[in-house]
Amino acid sequence: MVHLTAVSGLTPLPEPAPAELAREDERRVIRQVEQLRACAGDYRSFSAERVQRWLAWWETSRQALDLRGPLPRQAYTLVLLGYLGLDPRTVPVVYEDDRTIIWRSPNFCPTLEACRRLDLDTRVVCRSAAEDSVQALIARLDPRLRFSRNYATGIRPYADYCEEQIVLLD
Repeated sequence: MVHLTAVSGLTPLPEPAPAELAREDERRVIRQVEQLRACAGDYRSFSAERVQRWLAWWETSRQALDLRGPLPRQAYTLVLLGYLGLDPRTVPVVYEDDRTIIWRSPNFCPTLEACRRLDLDTRVVCRSAAEDSVQALIARLDPRLRFSRNYATGIRPYADYCEEQIVLLD
């Protein structure tokens, strides 16, 4: 496992003032903590389980989805508003054209909270454990779509938000 204290470079922002998480949010964090502990630094099984869960959701939900606009916008809507059920105001788009959409996520994240509790580096955990599920889901729309995060300057707790993007490749 890579711990925050073992990583040089950016310094994490201080943890927000203690506030009681909503009961469901706390359950999600506890589940993530348990899963990350069980991985012992090998996030392949965690990632595979997430991919399976996200694709099962796709199979049961795709007929009801109302996706409009360019493919990157459809993928944003699919992942953030459809699967994650987020309010679009909590994941504002900062750039968009027909081939790219970039947004910033300052919203509640159970993976971030679990990493804080376990002193794990989100740059490692999110890349290894969380990206494949997003990629697998958006590839159902079009295999040319690619998801990525800005791990250099746009990931919590090193920034106030996670900057993420979906690009349509040629």
